[in-house]
Amino acid sequence: MDDKRTTVDELRRQQLDNWPEMYEAAEPTVLRILRASDVFMKQTTAELQNYKLSRAEFDALATLRRQSSPHRITPTELCKALLISSGGLTKLLHRLESAKLISRPASPEDGRSLLVQLSSKGKELIETLVAPMGQLHANRMRNLSANERAHLDRLLKKMMADSES
Repeated sequence: MDDKRTTVDELRRQQLDNWPEMYEAAEPTVLRILRASDVFMKQTTAELQNYKLSRAEFDALATLRRQSSPHRITPTELCKALLISSGGLTKLLHRLESAKLISRPASPEDGRSLLVQLSSKGKELIETLVAPMGQLHANRMRNLSANERAHLDRLLKKMMADSES
């Protein structure tokens, strides 16, 4: 079976021919952003499978790693960073703890609550992923010059300004 997807240009042609109202309403740039995101997420998922990690697990480990040492935060802070439900977070934390990628120390402020802390095994794994993830980014952006990448970044930042404030 051929996995080649319909190009955005072909999709737009079909809209123009068969659904002109949608052709007028749809922003081709948004369609390209969505397609690029989908392609990148599929490539990222495939790469992470080599390390037996899901994207959510990778995101949790990366969130913990970017915290100051000892790389720990509250579950609430982690939940906000990952934008998942508390139930989803509980399952995720169980998987990461079972794999010994995190630990759950008691909070110094409230011994009844547990924090989420990156273990040395988790830190080693997430740091191992820097090179392959960087290569995925480089491959995805290879058709753009450094100036074009910087310009695209500024434009996307401007587009997202009202969502990230």
